[in-house]
Amino acid sequence: MEKYSVQKVIGEGSFGRALLVRCKESQETLVIKEIQLPKNRSRHENSRQEAILLARMKHPHIVAFRDSFEGDNLLCIAMEYCGGGDLLQRIQQHKTRPFCVDDILRWFAQMCSATHHIHHKRVLHRDLKSKNIFLTEDATIKLGDFGSACILNSSKSYAHAYVGTPYYVAPEIWDNKPYNNKSDVWSLGCVLYELCTLQHPFQASSWKNLILKVCRGAYPPLPSHLPYELHYLFKQMFKTNPRDRPSVHTILTSHRASRLLRAHLSWQAPELEQQGRRARRWDREEGVKVTSHLAEKSLITSSTSEATEFPKAHAESTKAPRKQWPTEPSQTVLQKLADASLLSSDSMAADVSEESEELQRRKRWVRDPPEILLRQLEKAQLTRASSTFIVNRAGGDPLVGPLSQSQGDDTDGPEPDVATDEERLQPRSDDEDTDFEEDSPCDWMDEAENILCTQ
Repeated sequence: MEKYSVQKVIGEGSFGRALLVRCKESQETLVIKEIQLPKNRSRHENSRQEAILLARMKHPHIVAFRDSFEGDNLLCIAMEYCGGGDLLQRIQQHKTRPFCVDDILRWFAQMCSATHHIHHKRVLHRDLKSKNIFLTEDATIKLGDFGSACILNSSKSYAHAYVGTPYYVAPEIWDNKPYNNKSDVWSLGCVLYELCTLQHPFQASSWKNLILKVCRGAYPPLPSHLPYELHYLFKQMFKTNPRDRPSVHTILTSHRASRLLRAHLSWQAPELEQQGRRARRWDREEGVKVTSHLAEKSLITSSTSEATEFPKAHAESTKAPRKQWPTEPSQTVLQKLADASLLSSDSMAADVSEESEELQRRKRWVRDPPEILLRQLEKAQLTRASSTFIVNRAGGDPLVGPLSQSQGDDTDGPEPDVATDEERLQPRSDDEDTDFEEDSPCDWMDEAENILCTQ
């Protein structure tokens, strides 16, 4: 700490303290986060993870890393100071006066850009909330607080530990299921909802009701003045099945709202446009390479069924006869059908219907949380739902968050109106819709060439 002069304490939490300091050498104003180091060696190494992750993240919308050091059993991380406070403070200051749509789109686009950057490095933030998103003095978003982050071993890995803030936790985490980058997408949707309504999307007067609302994706309707693209985006981000949610990459490149968001990322727009074009369109240059490669390969004539190597000049002047479908059914198929027993059309339809219903039952997402989890929560003493870590403390209402409204005393009383859009509950699964990339992606051109050469 000899290199810094402490100005004041600007925050305290379960992690330790946050100090506003000035660097004696550069005169730059910074924030130093003090983290108490545990005695356990493995946990000691885990505490250093935030400094390591922060040092790797170099992005205009992520809090910049400056330095880290240890002393007096404390890990100190020096980072960029954001003079505009955090997003939660900005929301609370507005009270009942909503933000303009341009500010909402600009901030959300910057959040998505920062989240896309960390997901590209296979890092899950796991605690995305308005309190961990900061603003500079010129109202630019900076994503911070990587104390709960983790790194996945591969593009197909999942995390398992319960980490997060209850108001922003995705349904799959409440259901004690493995999760990946789609849980961060859910949390981003919660922050976006707060910007649009100045309220939490999921509020209740008991833990059971809160969990049920999250697992069902039931949230109050949005203001009608918002663009239809945002209404549609909420439907997708609050899909209860994580495989149905779009990734941050999809939101920025090929979603209906991507055009609105890219307008606020002018410095990154060409790159995102190129990524979106590559993701959903055929590359003409690659197509030319394929056709040139195939033109040099051997052709098979229909008369000999043997591969004959044609000279390139002859291939250009002579067209190989095209294969056609046979006009009559195959004798093999006819013989198989003749030997098989027949079913009446009514019984076949009934079997198909029963099989279809069984398939639908097996594929349906379980919306209710497990009873074991509910029993544990009823007996446990929990902190406020806006806190990141769950610890045993007495006192305080566990479900009153900084943006909560009064819910009344009767936990079984009437619930507020929520959006019941059945279209949002329909599946939109896309297994390839992820921000993670394979560790060693193969070159499909080389693979095609190897296949053709072996024929």
